[in-house]
Amino acid sequence: EYALKSDMPELDRNQIDQEKERVYAPVKRENGIGWKELQAGLCRIMQDYCGEIKSEEVLKTGLEWLESIKESEGEKVYARNPHELARTLECFSRLTVSQMIIHASLARKASNLTLGFKRLDYPDMNPPEWEKFLTIQQDNGEVKAGELPFNYWLLPPYANTYKENYKKHSGTED
Repeated sequence: EYALKSDMPELDRNQIDQEKERVYAPVKRENGIGWKELQAGLCRIMQDYCGEIKSEEVLKTGLEWLESIKESEGEKVYARNPHELARTLECFSRLTVSQMIIHASLARKASNLTLGFKRLDYPDMNPPEWEKFLTIQQDNGEVKAGELPFNYWLLPPYANTYKENYKKHSGTED
């Protein structure tokens, strides 16, 4: 409904051209590495640096390796057809998600049994001060961590019961 009533947004031609260049770059290369090798490298980094037991030093090293892959292998990956291009773009998305996972793991400075999250440098399991959601966002290229209480949707400005919130946001009175 919103889209039908909204004006056409202004397009940023420069942004569109940059994105097209990024997306189609692997097709313009005739050799380099394939998407399977790129994916294998990403998997290996996540296994080695963001495995079952985590620590600050190892997680930071994992981020460095991901950035290295992005700057080297990511610039050399090629695609011979639309199928390989789609798989390559999936790898780039996985690289971003891997970075997000490691940043979130660095932000949680506590082990948590429910999450199956173990920090070697923070061995206390489920400390009460860490019973919260962690958020991450990118702001001008910098990752920033935040937090929300487990029941944030029942705190102001929201109503303090599920039923009241449902009524308010569903548009029904029942």
